[in-house]
Amino acid sequence: MDPSIDGDGLLAHVKAALDRTEPGFGTFFLARFLDLTITYDDGERCCAVELPYAPYLANPQGSLHGGVIATAMDISMGHLCRRYLSVATTVDLQVRFFRPIIGDCRCEARFLRPGGRLVHMESRMYDTAGRQAAHATGAWHRLDQSTPTTSIGGAGDRSDPQ
Repeated sequence: MDPSIDGDGLLAHVKAALDRTEPGFGTFFLARFLDLTITYDDGERCCAVELPYAPYLANPQGSLHGGVIATAMDISMGHLCRRYLSVATTVDLQVRFFRPIIGDCRCEARFLRPGGRLVHMESRMYDTAGRQAAHATGAWHRLDQSTPTTSIGGAGDRSDPQ
């Protein structure tokens, strides 16, 4: 086992995350496990997600794993969309990594184009020195009742052979 990871502490952390988990934004298991702090700036219409560093979230080089970074950025955009538009699901996510993160970090999500059915957003990840460490752009499909939706393979879907 990696000596930088306290196995008993990690198990206690998982149990605590499970005990505090509720079905909802910001309270689902992954948000609790990652110890995310989620805040909003209604004037700027943005969402910030703070991700504390933990050794069990690191890659073998000791920096935060790219998948963990991408997850936090995805969550920031999902919360932004839900707060200001509607519940939505990720249909595309592109992440660029600029520097390793060895410590706490913060990402900020903003709308690029709110759109009707498709919402385009970005999230920027910063290290504790305020340097940008990653940039993500994403497209999200709105799931609210006010926008028309077509299920995959259903009528009107371009892949429908009829």
